[in-house]
Amino acid sequence: MASLLTEIIKGRKTFFIAPDKSLFPETYLEDYLALGYESYFINHDTKLPLSTKLEVILSVFTDSIIFINIDYPIQNDSWPAIIKRLLAKFPDAFIGVIYAKKQTLEEKDKLEKFYLFELGIKCGCIQLEYQKRNNFSKLEKTLFANQAMGRRKNVRALCTNSCMMKYRDEFDVLKACTLSDISLSHFTIEVGSEQPISFKDYEKISSIQFFIKGLYFNSDAVLFTTRETGTSKVYVFAFEKSNGQVGLDPLNRQLLIPKLYQIMEHNCMDVLDKLFQTTTQRLKEKPTGSAANKQSDTQPQEEQSQHTKTDSEEQA
Repeated sequence: MASLLTEIIKGRKTFFIAPDKSLFPETYLEDYLALGYESYFINHDTKLPLSTKLEVILSVFTDSIIFINIDYPIQNDSWPAIIKRLLAKFPDAFIGVIYAKKQTLEEKDKLEKFYLFELGIKCGCIQLEYQKRNNFSKLEKTLFANQAMGRRKNVRALCTNSCMMKYRDEFDVLKACTLSDISLSHFTIEVGSEQPISFKDYEKISSIQFFIKGLYFNSDAVLFTTRETGTSKVYVFAFEKSNGQVGLDPLNRQLLIPKLYQIMEHNCMDVLDKLFQTTTQRLKEKPTGSAANKQSDTQPQEEQSQHTKTDSEEQA
């Protein structure tokens, strides 16, 4: 379980904070996955402030990129103040902002100058168009410019028992395996020493039956590489198209993309939800009344001043 958690946390992820879904629909995230970007929406709820959620994300997903919809209203706070506090705590954080199109070029320039030069965000300012079809490529170019793909060309979905494969071995015996992970180009299985399953180097297996979170499809695959873990053997296969090229046939690829995103979103959000619940509980258990007031009185002056909006922040 610990290794699975480590794998989920690893890898570059992009979090879009309180996005305007009329300009940026959630279906874009599946399309970005097909391009190699792992991205998620973080929405507002009444349990935990967005500013606290951001601190949790940056503390745990240390290689993440954050894009904040600064048009989303924040009660008793402001996005400039929140970003300033985040950058004071996480000076190397990759933060960008998203906003709806401004009426004038002067407004746009003033906003970008403030966030880029006064606050010092690293990932730029994205002005979204009111016609959402124009925003897909604009956001994709921003992801590319900020190297949001990370090291992997194809993002892996870490599997559970909902991902299975069945195949016939050289003796025409039907065998079943649980997948460890799957992407649009490869999949992995891990076989224990006690299991009667093995593959030859560069072996091709035809007509494998895949069962991925309710999706069923057939594909050929070729053994790509193997490695030993001490107690098991890991086999990494590359999908092979019906024409012999590496990869999935177009229909299978199109069907698999939303399933991969479902698995990855479930894994990532499950981790975050648990972290958010723990944080919420910890905040509830903080001292109240006179003890809390005493603690607040002894708070460093500079920390208290971070929560005060400056004139320039109000203007932005």
